[in-house]
Amino acid sequence: MFEKFKKVFSTSDSKTAPNTKTKGHSGTPVMNGYIQENELNQSLLGKTKYVTYGNILANTAIVAAGTRYFLNLVAKPTWSVQPADDSSAANDSAQLITDMMGDMDTPWYRVIRRAAMYRFYGFSLQEWTAKRSDSGHISILDICPRPQATIERWDVDLSGRVAGVVQRSPSTFEEIYLPISKLIYVVDDTLNDSPEGLGLFRHIVEPVARLQRYEQLEGFGFESDLRGIPVGRGPFAELQALVDSGELSPADKAAAEQPLVDFMTNHIKNPKLGLLLDSLTYESEGDNPTPSQVKQWDLQLLSSNTTSQEPIARAIERLNQEIARVLGVEGLLLGGTSNGSQALSTDKSNNFALIIDSTLKELKESFEKEFIDVIWKLNGFDKKLKPSFKIDQIQFQDITKITEALRDLALAGAPMDPNDPAINEVRDLLGLSKSIPFDETDLALTNNPDPHGNNDGVL
Repeated sequence: MFEKFKKVFSTSDSKTAPNTKTKGHSGTPVMNGYIQENELNQSLLGKTKYVTYGNILANTAIVAAGTRYFLNLVAKPTWSVQPADDSSAANDSAQLITDMMGDMDTPWYRVIRRAAMYRFYGFSLQEWTAKRSDSGHISILDICPRPQATIERWDVDLSGRVAGVVQRSPSTFEEIYLPISKLIYVVDDTLNDSPEGLGLFRHIVEPVARLQRYEQLEGFGFESDLRGIPVGRGPFAELQALVDSGELSPADKAAAEQPLVDFMTNHIKNPKLGLLLDSLTYESEGDNPTPSQVKQWDLQLLSSNTTSQEPIARAIERLNQEIARVLGVEGLLLGGTSNGSQALSTDKSNNFALIIDSTLKELKESFEKEFIDVIWKLNGFDKKLKPSFKIDQIQFQDITKITEALRDLALAGAPMDPNDPAINEVRDLLGLSKSIPFDETDLALTNNPDPHGNNDGVL
């Protein structure tokens, strides 16, 4: 058996393939630009899945809240540009990228927020358009989204590399080829190697369907619940007998019944709603008629046994937690019940911050490659001066703990310098303006006012 396999491997050309050539193929088949999906759910095939995702995002409260919460936090950190080195040329190059970021038609934070949708849909595409700036350089005019549902076909080689996409215009229905060199393309290919990736919305399709069904059943239960429906009683048969015998006119009979009929018709609670009924009770028949406990005119509210409303409510709560857990926003549900603690809330907030930072790291790599590199190629700049992005981390800071830590350092023999950058960082967290840099010469004069070195204070 070993000799058989040895012979197969020895005759294969894999041993002679150069290291610079890709031999393997992608695991996602793409036929004539169309991705072949092994999906059994009909609502998730082709572009239909983006309609399904859009309905989930628009009509499911926890999904809408969690998605907006995530995107707002992703767009919050400041993006700065780091020079390649300390030279003036590198600093000028970094400042050039900073100026271009602020000179686009669409604000930078909106570009980042749109790009971050790859985490939910599986991928995001945005097309950049160049312009000639006032300084003579080629910069970026705008970066505009290309919705996932408009992508008709993919230009992909056998190894899985994306060369471009074909977009179907929603307005003209024509096919538009967009090369990947003109796109900012971010994909979540963690669980597969499809060019469309696999986003978080795919994981919540089934839970959302169950949630919607349970909420529908809950509504049916409220509508069909008979508890609280008024039930009126009266001697209607006796009144009809009096009418038949001629002792009571039909108009008098209707007038006697009308107050009860009006109450049954208009029984919605309001301050003016009330009803007066005759207290006369029925009497037993015979030689010695005696009154009973049953009133001839009566009004009660219908009651019923325990319903399934509470189990349905628990199922809805469980599904909301499951969906929030998939999206990473389970912390949004804390406080809705008696369960939970501050420590648990802090832990979930910190974990969510790590998710945000991970997403920002992926976006940083994509924008360095498809924004900075593009500008460098368009202008023919020196690669050695090419800067990089730096993004502030998302951190949930406790101001009290930070100031206490700085105080403890000072007490331990490490006092802060008046120009320590930590001072302005703390002031930023407090929402205060930055402090004015302290001149060391002023500090020396404060400690020793006599320029001749005398400490008697006489100049």
